[in-house]
Amino acid sequence: MKPVLGKQGEKYFRWRGKDVSRTENLSDIVFAMALALIVASSVPTSFTELTDLWREAIAIAICFALLLMIWHIHFVFFRRYDLEDNLTIFLNSVLMFLVMAFVYPLKFLFLFLINFFTGNFENQQDIVPILTTQQAPWVSVIYSLGYAAVFVIFTAMYIHALRQADALGLNSAEIALTRTAIFSNLVHIAMAALVILVAMLLPDSEGLRASALYCFIGIPLAILAHLGRRKAKAALAADKES
Repeated sequence: MKPVLGKQGEKYFRWRGKDVSRTENLSDIVFAMALALIVASSVPTSFTELTDLWREAIAIAICFALLLMIWHIHFVFFRRYDLEDNLTIFLNSVLMFLVMAFVYPLKFLFLFLINFFTGNFENQQDIVPILTTQQAPWVSVIYSLGYAAVFVIFTAMYIHALRQADALGLNSAEIALTRTAIFSNLVHIAMAALVILVAMLLPDSEGLRASALYCFIGIPLAILAHLGRRKAKAALAADKES
């Protein structure tokens, strides 16, 4: 198979999903509701509250980015494989539940962090009603558990697609990229586990800082993506020679 370029596909992966399925339609509705819930907030009642909205805007932007990342992974999966069997529908339903369940915890975490690091809390007494020092590491743990659960589902979906390789007609390059996607999802899970471990090992008041480790996740993901493209290119070359 020649590399596919343009709007309907990837360079080394033929997109089998052409029409938007009912499963994708429902998923898009759930993602839209999640984004709407993140944006929804009370109307400012004073000029001070109005000028403080920039902090909430930053938190919303981060939550938007995370949800859109999950949506894009979901979109690419269904474009690549166009699976609608019972197992895929079940796994997708669990994923949609997780997306909705962690909308408010996600916004709480990032709004608190933005307020904390921008000095919106004048002293410790302002923080205690929201989060005690003993509770601080558990915020990182709860967020990481939700994050890991999402990518456990994605891993299961990609493993299922790999097992359907013959039925889907995946070539060697597409199989290589499917395996790369599985390893990428496992990196997300491993990072979440590392954050949980570090949050539990740090003193209570420092537990939130463990979440900063997520900033480095792009490094292994970029390396994996590069290696995956190389393997796909080599697989295509080998197919041509044979």
